[in-house]
Amino acid sequence: MGTRDKDLIRVLVSRSEIDLAAIQSEYERIFNKPLLQLIREECKGTYRDALTSIVKGNRSYNYVN
Repeated sequence: MGTRDKDLIRVLVSRSEIDLAAIQSEYERIFNKPLLQLIREECKGTYRDALTSIVKGNRSYNYVN
């Protein structure tokens, strides 16, 4: 299955860091693997690096369900 780049970019760049934490948690719950793993496996080069930086964000926030 290929990554749907436009959807991935839209979701990641239009969300706050708190939303990204929730997105990562839900992605892992549904697909049983971390979102960062998908990015590492399916994206390359500076595109992968940029998405990784966005997803990692500022880890000073704690997400609580």
